[in-house]
Amino acid sequence: MWNPVDPDVVENPHPLWAWLRRESPVHAVPEAGYFLVSRYADVLRVSRDAQTYSSELRGIVQRDEAGRARLLKTELVDQPQARVLGVADGAVHASHRRVVGRTFSPSRMERMSQLASEIARRCVGRVAGLDRFDVVESLAIPLPLELTTRLIGLPLDDQAQIQCWTDHALRMAGGLANAKELAEDMEQTNRFHGYLERCFDAASSHPKDDVIGDLARSVQAAERGDEGLERWAAVAILFQLVVGGVETTVGLISAAIHHATQQSALWARMRGEPEIVTAFIEECIRLDGPAIGNLRRTTCDTELAGVSLPEGSTVALLWGSANRDEFQFPRAERFELDRPNIKTHLGFGLGKHFCLGAALARMETRVALQALRAHADRIALACDPAALRHKPSMGIRRLQSLPIVIDSETKA
Repeated sequence: MWNPVDPDVVENPHPLWAWLRRESPVHAVPEAGYFLVSRYADVLRVSRDAQTYSSELRGIVQRDEAGRARLLKTELVDQPQARVLGVADGAVHASHRRVVGRTFSPSRMERMSQLASEIARRCVGRVAGLDRFDVVESLAIPLPLELTTRLIGLPLDDQAQIQCWTDHALRMAGGLANAKELAEDMEQTNRFHGYLERCFDAASSHPKDDVIGDLARSVQAAERGDEGLERWAAVAILFQLVVGGVETTVGLISAAIHHATQQSALWARMRGEPEIVTAFIEECIRLDGPAIGNLRRTTCDTELAGVSLPEGSTVALLWGSANRDEFQFPRAERFELDRPNIKTHLGFGLGKHFCLGAALARMETRVALQALRAHADRIALACDPAALRHKPSMGIRRLQSLPIVIDSETKA
């Protein structure tokens, strides 16, 4: 029987996902206390029905000391932070989303696009003279890390520490940490919250044109009696945006460059036909999007694909599996740019909880590819493909490293 938290399954979940779609599309994991939802149509149905399937945080899946999956109640369940933005429902979620939506205004996105291009060119410029380098370390991490730091309004000198804290937060949520690691993750995550509180308070006296400024102005509006956020909610939203804004984009940039090493003909066309970059990124998101899935909780007795789900059941929506569903995407395992439904993938979720940063992540991936393409006429893996490993996580999928070799006809 498949064990969803087995290290080999986590590294390569595709055989499990294919079996689930074929044999058990809504699959109970009785010892863990949750259900895996793997087919596109079922994931779509749940995503569109926020009333029946709540996003409020009630537990997380963790691997126990015996290597089995367990659904554990989190310490946040009875705290307000369990009902903020991505883990909120209804009017609360809508109000948080309105505030955060201002972050991605057209004018700010234009500034971020120009800044992202500058950062990407700088990152590639540092390694352009090398024939071999780790593109995760050199480009996929520093681009979204610096851009997110600037977008949020955090001190640039703190980037390394922010990345460290983000790693701890995601390992805690990834479900595979042992007891000692979880204790360390919780301690570091609490420090991160404290850091964000201090940054928020310091910026609140003179809010700038950044995310902290947006949140601070919302808190000030609430203090005047208008619609706005409470301070604790603003800081919790800040936490979600920093953690979500960095690592998922690292995963997408890494996946896109990995696919580029396998698509030499497309890589050659990217300089003369930049319009294909858009379709290329969408197919990368479909096949290897960084968001594996997330959890929902039933608010009443219901049924999904013929399986009874009692009230209070936890279901894990497997975005990655849904994006490889043959009923939605013929020849789903193949990389094809001319799919007529190429943008119907669920790589950024769907419905009320569609990822607010989707356009930003796409833009960062595009400028990363363009900056690398400007220096590299040919690109290839610098290791055995079997040696590549992803960070161990059941929530985020991204390569730990991606050594590549490049060749440029313009090199001296």
